[in-house]
Formats: sequence, C-alpha cells, structure tokens
Amino acid sequence: MEQNAKKNILTVLIDHVSSCMAPIIPIVIAGGLVKLLVIIVTMTGLLAEGTPTEAVLSFIGDAPLYFLPFFLAYTASVHFKVNTVLAIGAVGALMSPSFVELAEGSQALSFLGIPLVKASYGYSTIPVILLVAAMVWIEKLVHKLMPKVVDDILSPLVILLLSSLVGLLAIGPLGTLIGNGLSGAIFWLQDHVSWLAWTLFAAVSPLLVITGTHWVFVATAITQLGSAGLDPGILPGFFIMALALFGTAMAVFLKAKTPALKKTSFSCGFTVLLAGVSEPSLYGLCLPYKKPLITTVLGCAAAGLYQGIVGIHCYVYAFPAIPSCLMFASADEPGNFAKAMIAAVIAFAASFLLTLLFGGRLDADEAQAADHTKI
Repeated sequence: MEQNAKKNILTVLIDHVSSCMAPIIPIVIAGGLVKLLVIIVTMTGLLAEGTPTEAVLSFIGDAPLYFLPFFLAYTASVHFKVNTVLAIGAVGALMSPSFVELAEGSQALSFLGIPLVKASYGYSTIPVILLVAAMVWIEKLVHKLMPKVVDDILSPLVILLLSSLVGLLAIGPLGTLIGNGLSGAIFWLQDHVSWLAWTLFAAVSPLLVITGTHWVFVATAITQLGSAGLDPGILPGFFIMALALFGTAMAVFLKAKTPALKKTSFSCGFTVLLAGVSEPSLYGLCLPYKKPLITTVLGCAAAGLYQGIVGIHCYVYAFPAIPSCLMFASADEPGNFAKAMIAAVIAFAASFLLTLLFGGRLDADEAQAADHTKI
C-alpha cells in the first residue's frame, strides 16, 4: 500500500495515458492502414495522385488522427468516471470550426479580457486527458454547490461552461506554449551546438507525439520549407523516430509471448514504417510496457547524434516514412539522401537491439494487469 502511494508520478501519468489511449489503438491503426493503401495505389499507378478518389481515401485515413480528441474524450471520461457527453462537449469547444477559424485569423482573441492562445487542437492527446481529469474536480464542486432542486437542470450547463473555459484558457494552451518553447530551444541549440540540438530533438520526438506537441514542430518545418526551401532537421528527426519505432516493434514481435501481442506489434511496426503513423506503436507498445519507450528514445538519440554531426535536410513535406524517403533527395545536395538512409539504419538497428536486449518481459497480460495508482 505504502509503496503504491509513493509510486513515481511519471509512472502514474504514463499509466493514466496508457489507460485512456489503449481502447482507441484499433481505430488509429485502421486510419494508418488506409493511408498506407493510398500510398500503395498511387505509387503503383492504380490511382492518380490528386484525383477526387485519392482525396476521399486520404481524408478517411486522416480522420481517426484529426478527431483523436473526441475518441480520447470518450475513453478518458470512462477512465476518470466523468460524464461522457459533457467531456465530449468540452473537448468539442477546443475543436470547434468557429474557434479554429478565429485562431487562424489575425485578430487577437480574448474572453472577458483574458487572452486566448491561438492554437489548433486537432491530433491533441495530453491536453484532452488533462481536461477530462480536471472535470473530475469540476463535477464534484458543481454538484456540491448546486442546490439539489435544480442540480439535474443547471449542473450540466455549469460543468460544460467551466470545463470548456478551463480547456480554452488554461489546459489547452499549456501544450502549445510548451511546444513553442521547445521549438525555440532546438533552433537556438542548432545555431550554437548543432549535434546536441538534433540529438535531443530526435530523443524527445516520441514524447512530443505522446503529448501532441509535435504538430508545433511540424508547422515550423513547413514554414522553413516555404521560406528557406528546406527544413534543417525537424522532419529528418521524425523520420528517425519512425524507423526507431519500427525497430522497437520488430523486437517486441520477436520477444512477445502471446499471439495477441505479436499481431499488435507487427501491425504497429509496419504502420509506422510504411505510413509514418507512430501513435499505434507509442500507445500500443511503448507506453504500456515502458521499457520499449526508453529503448526507442535511446535509438532515436543515437541516430539523432549522427544527424547532428553530418547534417540532414528535408526538401519536401511528407509524412516521414519509407515510401516518402525521396523527401530527402535534392540535386543541390547529392549526398543528403544517403545520409538520411544511414540515419534510418542506425535508428532501426539501435532500437531493435536495445529492445531485444533490455526491453524486459513482454506479455500482453502483464501490461493489462499493471498496477494503476488511483488518484
């Protein structure tokens, strides 16, 4: 009992994230496989790129990730035992097309004089989990203070209003502000200690995806491509992460003791390798077992160190994966493609070997039976 009470706070947070994410892994994998199908049919010439049919298939594949906050609002509400409909409604405020339109405009946003951070919460994970967790206390407080005679009528209104405002004013912007700070730190390091900048970025890239702050860096990379014609390292870092996760997944496949885990690891591995969708591997393998997350981070760091020493640039925006590796090809920098492939091999080999040797026990039942500290 005492040992559980003193459980590392990071472990507690990871346990909560895993519990919220685990039920939605199948839909995320399904979306990744649809994106993989689009890549295959366009590369083989069965379907021309840019056609209406290709566009329809693409947005079907993108939908599970873009609307991930809604799926997560449901699973988190079940995990934290809050009102599911109100949780989805509060998250809906973050995803509202009206808010997105205002956030993309030039006019400053505020609520009763309190400034609102302009941000897009599509693909977000940690802000959603934190918001739903906060609703535990919001619901308790509202039901405690609300007169019993009007509790059923007015409490949903107050809970939705307070939860939405907490999400928009505090919890939602927190992830964006953290991402912007990390982005600034990486580029400052690039100007002063390039090898350290990209070693650190590659190492933390899995954590950025887990927290949903990686889209801040993706936006920065797109800006760099538009203004300078190349991205100096962000997309190569995510490419490294994809290959490191593939290595981890293949090691888990070999070490797995149950058919269920073998199927999951195989699907996750080839989803990230061929479609660049990392969430299934992170939420389905790395977080539940923890040690594979550590070995993935180390594998990313090893390849990131190589990236920082030799310098790898990206010239076209694409989802970092093997089929899109030509994003590193340029007539102006003939050796860049080869350097990117070497980094990919390092990431795969390092993560594969580290997970194989130090990945711990990998029984599907063990992850499901892991002790989750209650708060």
